[in-house]
Amino acid sequence: MRAAWLFLLPLALLAQAPPPPVERLADVALAFAKVEAAKLGGEHSFKVAQPPRVPATRPGTLSFEASHLSKREPVGHFFVVVAIKVDGDRVGMTRVDLHGSWVGSVLRAKGDLARQTELTADRVEPSPFEGVPPEGVLTEVPEGQRLMRSVPSGKILTRGDLEVIPLVQSGDKVRLTATHETLTISLDTTARSRAGLGDRVRLEAPGARRQVTAVVTGPGEARLQ
Repeated sequence: MRAAWLFLLPLALLAQAPPPPVERLADVALAFAKVEAAKLGGEHSFKVAQPPRVPATRPGTLSFEASHLSKREPVGHFFVVVAIKVDGDRVGMTRVDLHGSWVGSVLRAKGDLARQTELTADRVEPSPFEGVPPEGVLTEVPEGQRLMRSVPSGKILTRGDLEVIPLVQSGDKVRLTATHETLTISLDTTARSRAGLGDRVRLEAPGARRQVTAVVTGPGEARLQ
């Protein structure tokens, strides 16, 4: 019986041993990528593109803490930057190369769309997608945007295809409103730049020595922040 216990003891200790550092490093990177991807919507899947390397460190308890991704959208090839710690002290940095795929719904042009066409829900159609989408792919219709170039029917639309619809042009008269607690003041100004809804615009009031910057709230309207 004692001989059997002596035989099984190394196996029990091996089962309780923590994973090798390389596996722990990869797990930390994968977990971090999943958390960051969840903020973007859709479903993501990740795999390690190549085994990570753990640099040599001084003796002690080794741990890892993910810092950031190499790019905003974790699809295609990217890497996670990871801090290496010994006994809680940072002793270096490394990277874990991953490959990500995305599953979701993208917006395609419902028909041929001309330049400067305002992008509305009736001009696009959701389409299932799996893989690596184009950079800046649209998954919902943004407000106050139009096409900056003509696009053919069926094209996957991206932020690069769009521009803000200008509500104020340079030289336009703009009603500027400023609020402080219960006091509201409005005055007529002249725009010195072009801007769309929510954009900042430079304004000049009659007799003023300098321009002010306000946020466009509608056609010919702006509010001082």
